Amino acid sequence: MKPKIFKIEINKAKATIHSTGKLGFNIEAIEVMQLKNQGSYLLATDEEDENVMYLIPTDTADGVGKVAKAGDYYYLNVGDAFQKLGFKYKEYTIMFDIEKSEYEDKEIFILRKRKDIKRKEKSTSNEGGTV
Repeated sequence: MKPKIFKIEINKAKATIHSTGKLGFNIEAIEVMQLKNQGSYLLATDEEDENVMYLIPTDTADGVGKVAKAGDYYYLNVGDAFQKLGFKYKEYTIMFDIEKSEYEDKEIFILRKRKDIKRKEKSTSNEGGTV
């Protein structure tokens, strides 16, 4: 017997719009995008595909999303932009797969939107609880 082992890449770089409007990144995205070393990003849409967005690393531009950290995770507080773009992130979980690329000799990150998932409604009743 001679097993041949191959690397399984289950986890991919992804981002999720939280119900607060913050764009949060998983550990793989933090590594791919080097978020520890990047201060801000420009957010861009694709004129030909509404399911594609771009994050462009920058240090000197108006209207940028600044990288913030909470615990071990990083996020961009760009909820205002998502509202203007019509994303219903309070009703749906909206996720993107992230791919590193180049445009005009600059590094960019392509965000491809996945299918929206309806958020579960939070229960406000106290049924079955103690008084």
